[in-house]
Parts: sequence; structure tokens; C-alpha cells
Amino acid sequence: MSAPPVPRGGVARPALGWFVVLDGGVVVLATLVASPRAYDVAASRVPLPRHRLLRGLLAATVVIHAAEALAAWRVARGRGLDARGWALQTLVVGFPSLRALGRTA
Repeated sequence: MSAPPVPRGGVARPALGWFVVLDGGVVVLATLVASPRAYDVAASRVPLPRHRLLRGLLAATVVIHAAEALAAWRVARGRGLDARGWALQTLVVGFPSLRALGRTA
């Protein structure tokens, strides 16, 4: 597979679907963690893990995305690309951004 084109700004975007699915899931998770009412309403309709487990999952998600963003920044900087742009995008969407970065020349 050929490398995705890197636009003038220096960041190749993963497909929009990645942003919708992954960031949508993070927003739902954050809502369930931040709002006891939202958690109670959702738990009354579908089985959910304990609230404490969801908090840990959200914390792990933040740590993983931060580590991925740091990795993206280092790789992009080494390739002469927009390190800040790649890091911010990777912080938001995670592995699809790293995958796109890995396919750039």
C-alpha cells in the first residue's frame, strides 16, 4: 500500500470513521465516569462494569493516548514533518494516526 499523501500542513488524516467511532466511545466513557446519573440510566438499560472500573479504563485511555502522542511527535520530528500536528491528532484519535504516520515517507 502506498503512503498517504501528506498535505501542505504536514499531517495525513485517518478516515473520518476512526474519529467518529473512537472519539465517540471516549466521549461516552467520559460521560459515564463524570455523571453518576448518566451511569445509573445506562446501567438500568444495559449491563455495565462497575463505575470504578470505568474510571480506570478512562484513565488508561488518557495515558495510552498521551504515550502515543509522544511517539508520534518523535517520529514526525525525525522525518521533518509537523510534529505538533501529528502529536495533537494522535492524542485525539490514537492508533489510526500512528498508522497513518507509519505509512508516510
